[in-house]
Amino acid sequence: MKLACIFFLAAICIHATGSELAPTVDQLVSFISTQHPEALAAQSRTEQADGRRSVADAAFDLRVAQTTDIRSSGYYDGRVADQRMVQPLKAFNAEVFGAYRISDGSFPVYEQEYQTLDDGEVSLGVKVSLLQNRDTDPRRLELENSAWYYQEAASNQLLDVNKLVYRGVSTWLDWYQSTLKRTVVAELLALTESRLEAIQQRVDSGDLASITLTEFRTTLLQRKVLLQEADRVEAQARDRLAYFMVQNDTDVQYAPGLLEVPPDIGWPYAITPSEGAAAWSEQINEHPGLRALKAKAQQLEIDQRLARNELLPELDLEMKVAQDFGSGPDSLDGTDSVVALSFEVPIGVRAAKARAAIAAAATREVDYQYQVASAQIYRDLEVSLTALRFNQKILATSRNQESLALQLLAQEQIRFNEGESDQFILISREKSALEAQIKTIDATIDKLRNELLIHATLAKLTA
Repeated sequence: MKLACIFFLAAICIHATGSELAPTVDQLVSFISTQHPEALAAQSRTEQADGRRSVADAAFDLRVAQTTDIRSSGYYDGRVADQRMVQPLKAFNAEVFGAYRISDGSFPVYEQEYQTLDDGEVSLGVKVSLLQNRDTDPRRLELENSAWYYQEAASNQLLDVNKLVYRGVSTWLDWYQSTLKRTVVAELLALTESRLEAIQQRVDSGDLASITLTEFRTTLLQRKVLLQEADRVEAQARDRLAYFMVQNDTDVQYAPGLLEVPPDIGWPYAITPSEGAAAWSEQINEHPGLRALKAKAQQLEIDQRLARNELLPELDLEMKVAQDFGSGPDSLDGTDSVVALSFEVPIGVRAAKARAAIAAAATREVDYQYQVASAQIYRDLEVSLTALRFNQKILATSRNQESLALQLLAQEQIRFNEGESDQFILISREKSALEAQIKTIDATIDKLRNELLIHATLAKLTA
C-alpha cells in the first residue's frame, strides 16, 4: 500500500520540466479517504472509541487480591494471609469467587473469624444482586454504552471523510473547469495569432484598410489577457488541489507547471435522476448522520435505565462454602456453609430522579434532531435531483448551441478567406463560439457538481 501511494504521488506531482497527468476522480477519492491526514485523524477518533469497548469489557476480567494482617505488638500475635480470586459474571451482576486463608498465632475473641487450621481454609462462593443491579448495573451498561459510542464514532468518521472527499472532488472540479476553459481560450488565441501574418500582408498590399490591422491587434491583445486570466484561475485551482494530494508523513513539493486532464476522468458518481427523493428512502435511512443520532439516543436510553436502577433498593445474596484443613481447634474442623443477605433502601433519590429526567429530556431532543436531519436530507436531495434534471436539459441545449456556433464560425471563416466577409463579423463569430464553448463547459461541470452533491447528501462519496 505504501509503495502504491508513492507511485500515486509521483504521478500527480508537478515538475518544472513539464506537465504530468492529473489523478482521476476515483483515484483522488481513494487516496483522500485512506491516506489524507484529515481522514486518518477521523479514523483515529474511531479507534479511540473502539478502545473504550475494550476498557468496558475488562471490567469483567478475573481479579486476584491478597490481604495480609500482622499484629506487630500487643498481647495477641495473630497473623493472617487471605488470597481471593473473583470472576465477575454479566448475569445478575454476579461474582463467583474462590479464596484461601491461613492464620497463625492467637486472636482476641472479636477476631476469631480469622482463625484457621494450620493448613488453612479453602472457600468457594457466589454473590448475586436480587433487586438493584440485578437486570443492569454500571459495568454492564458501560459495556453496552461503549458499543453505541463506537457506532456513533464510526458514523461520524464516515461523515467527516465524506465532507473531506466532497471538498477534494469539488476542488478537482474547479481545476478541471479552469483547465477546460484555459484550453478553449488558448486554442482561440492560437487561431488568432495564426492569422496575423496574413492580415499584415493584405494590409500591406492594400486589400484591407490599416484600421483592420489595428482592430486585429486589439483583439489579439484582448485574447492574450483572457489567456492570462485563465492561466491565473487554473494555477490557483491547481494550488488548492495540491492540499488534497498530500499524504501523511510525506513532504510533497509542487513546482509550477501544468496538470494534464486524464483521458478518462474516472467519474464514479454518475446517476440518472429518479422521480424524487422518495426513491432514495432506503439510502436515506442508512445515512451515517442518522445512524449517529440513533446511537446517541441509545446511549441516553442507557442513562435512563441506570438512573431507574438507582431508585431500587439493594438486596444482595452471598453464599459460601468453606473447608479447613490440618490440625487445630475442633471447632474449625468440618465444612461451613454461609448464606448472607444484605438489604439497603435508598432514601435520598432526588439525584437519581433528576438524572432520569435529564436523560429523558435529552432523548426527546435527539428524537427531534433526528426528525430535522431526516427532513433536511429529503429536502436537499429533492432540490439536487430537480437541479440535475434541469442541468441535463441545459447541457443538451448548450451542446447544440456550441455546435451551431462552431458551424457559423467555420462558414464565416470561408467567407472571410474568399473576401465576402469582413474581419469584424469574423471576430464576432469567434467570440460567440468561445462563449458557447464556455457555456457548455459550465453546464457540464454543473451537472457533475449536482451528481456529486447528491452523493454527498447521502454521504455515499466513499466506497
